[in-house]
Amino acid sequence: MGQIYEGMVLVDNDVVRADWRAAKALVTDTLTKYGATIHSARRWEERALAYPIAGRQRATYYITYFELPGDNSESMRRDLDLNERVLRYLFTAVDELPEGEAALAAEEDGAEYVVPEPPRDPEPASPFGEFDAAEAEAKAAEEAAAAEAKAAEEGSEEATGEPTAEGAAENAEGEATEAPAEEAAPAADAAPEAAEASTETTEKAESGQEG
Repeated sequence: MGQIYEGMVLVDNDVVRADWRAAKALVTDTLTKYGATIHSARRWEERALAYPIAGRQRATYYITYFELPGDNSESMRRDLDLNERVLRYLFTAVDELPEGEAALAAEEDGAEYVVPEPPRDPEPASPFGEFDAAEAEAKAAEEAAAAEAKAAEEGSEEATGEPTAEGAAENAEGEATEAPAEEAAPAADAAPEAAEASTETTEKAESGQEG
């Protein structure tokens, strides 16, 4: 008696949509080719892949439980690796077939079984969180337009060398702040001369008194 394995095989959806039984046979035929005894094999589900594989965004998962002689494991894996319609596979050793698995596989083999419709993947979350997407996009466009207008205004000032209305206002405010200091400068410069003149007047007065 060989080791029991649980196998999960991802099959190209193009093959599944064309003929899902033929897609299933990709798995079972490869196993039996290398002497495996299949206890169950069934379609598990179709789902989106976490990342593209061979250009495919979705795949159908098949789950199977089988016994395989140890000598054939490597050859079987190499065969699956070379099969372009098999996107990925994973085999895990298990102690026994899970309860109810054989019944599910038998149900799928019945003539009345219909493959379920592909599931609808959830819509991607809005990048704007709780805000209304249209409103948020309009706000973002308004902010972008304001930023472009400001950049254009600054670029115009640099090109012409003339200040814009905003720049002129800033310059006027700066001049108003600097004016008192400029007016105070001549007064400060005149202070030593006034002091010197006062000293000379005092000296002359004292000379007159002495005379």
